[in-house]
Amino acid sequence: MGYISFYRKWRPQDFDEIVGQKYNVQTLKNVLAGDRLSHSYMFSGPRGTGKTSTARILAKAVNCAEGITPSPCNKCDNCKTISNGNNVDVIEIDAASNRGINEIRELREKVKYLPNNLRKKIYIIDEVHMLTTEAFNALLKVLEEPPEHVIFIMATTEPNKVIPTIMSRCQRFEFHPIPLDLIRKRLREIAKEEKISITDSALGLVAKYADGSLRDADGILEQLAAYSEGKIGPKEVVALLGVVDLEVLFEFVDILAGRDVRKGLGMINRIVKSNQNLKDFVSELMDHLYNLYVVKNYNKPSEAIDLSKDYLDKYKKQANGLQNEEIEYYLEHFTELLKQVKWGESSKTFFKSSAIQAINYIVLDDRQLEKKTKLWDARLSAIERQLNNSLKETDNKEAAAARLDIINEESTEKSEENNSRSIINEEEIIREIEKTAAGELPEENIKKEKPVSKDGNGDPVSDNIDRILEILKKKKISVHAMFIESEPGRIEDGTVYFYLEENQKWHREHLNKSANLDIISAVIEEVTGKKYMVKFETGKTEKKNPFKNHIAAIKPYEEINEPQTGGPAPDKYSDEGSENEVIKKNDSDKEIKIARVKKDKSKGGPVENPEESPAGKENAEG
Repeated sequence: MGYISFYRKWRPQDFDEIVGQKYNVQTLKNVLAGDRLSHSYMFSGPRGTGKTSTARILAKAVNCAEGITPSPCNKCDNCKTISNGNNVDVIEIDAASNRGINEIRELREKVKYLPNNLRKKIYIIDEVHMLTTEAFNALLKVLEEPPEHVIFIMATTEPNKVIPTIMSRCQRFEFHPIPLDLIRKRLREIAKEEKISITDSALGLVAKYADGSLRDADGILEQLAAYSEGKIGPKEVVALLGVVDLEVLFEFVDILAGRDVRKGLGMINRIVKSNQNLKDFVSELMDHLYNLYVVKNYNKPSEAIDLSKDYLDKYKKQANGLQNEEIEYYLEHFTELLKQVKWGESSKTFFKSSAIQAINYIVLDDRQLEKKTKLWDARLSAIERQLNNSLKETDNKEAAAARLDIINEESTEKSEENNSRSIINEEEIIREIEKTAAGELPEENIKKEKPVSKDGNGDPVSDNIDRILEILKKKKISVHAMFIESEPGRIEDGTVYFYLEENQKWHREHLNKSANLDIISAVIEEVTGKKYMVKFETGKTEKKNPFKNHIAAIKPYEEINEPQTGGPAPDKYSDEGSENEVIKKNDSDKEIKIARVKKDKSKGGPVENPEESPAGKENAEG
């Protein structure tokens, strides 16, 4: 006998040799043991998972000379001829090349005849989904009234293309991709029998490249045996198949996590010069990052991803050195690279640029952000204390000057007192004026004027920015740490625009994530009572100080003393004019006029009581 390919030589010969299809094997064994055979079966699943092999084993189990059995002997003539594929009663049809109605009509004519030397005539129709609609309808007639001596076994990789009326008349068995560990185990057995020297890591690469297909894995192992004369390692697998070595992926992610630019540049050049398919490398890198994310966040990662036991501990170790935000960023970053780049000659430049950006990515965990925020708060408190001290010093100087003016004025008044008219008690006059004003508009109806926003916008977001920051800090400190760098801008069509500096694009991208926008929008709604959309932009702000919104709450001395109604502040101690001065307090178009009476030195008018002013009271108390 001539040379036989591995996938044919090592094809399973009984149910116990079927790899990775435990449920299907056990069900078929029970069917055979109980003699409950159906007239038609549908095997569906990816290529290389054992559909055709299982069909042949089922044919042997039904027609074994020892009787219908779940364990065919593989020694009788029936079993041998079926295994060799030369039994006339087991007919294999490739539906891809025999897909027309004429072929199915011919089949309908032949099924009437009894088998020559077997118990049942077996029709194995491979890739049945390739049949035309007319051919399906012709086959349906046979399945509706099948002869007792015929069993149909159909196999397909695309069951969704099989018409429902055919599917409903078959017992369906779903074949799943074979797990990585089982492929490696089977390859090790074959390598031992074929005297092939291959390392476990190389077997792992072969199994991963086979992607759940044992037939593909057998073919790759055969190709490697022909390629290498000595021991087969990962280098030989990478050279032959162009696959990405897992060790390279682990090394690359370690460089990303360590922010090691020097090693990163060396690694990038090594990958590019190795003629590695960069698109495949990025795809494999994303699979690797996904595996890290699953290992880090899922208690039973082996249920979610197909990992060998040897690599599971290594994945866990690397995942512990990364934060979820880092892995999420890398996945998003390289996904954009796959979307945007056309993988031609220029792909090397794009890959280098993207890899450098990923290496330089910086993320702060909550503890670092909290520490940084506390530092900012401490600096802000120091600024507030400095401002308060400045205000107190200014107040003391003004009060001293006021006392000196009052003393001088009192001396002048006493020298003129003998020649003046009787002094009218100023307190009584002011009390009468206040009663009159209160009669015009009751005190309880006087509303405080709504303060203008710090930026002059007069919008509820700017007015309440301090409260918004306070609540946001409690909800999510990492968002607060970046939000504090922004400054509220315009409100347009129900959207509040916040501005960042031109060099804060990373802040903008992170804050514009939907999860963070939802948090900020909810806080604004909680404070203002109105629902706003939120958007962050860069390059439209003249903000110099990231703490501006906090410090704005502490007004300078000049702004505190500035009258709310505009215009210059009245001078209480001016010697000019004999007319009454008026301060207007506006509320709902109503004015309250409170007259303060001053003595006209030239005419001997009433004298203002110096104790009414804060400086006068302080002087009187002194």
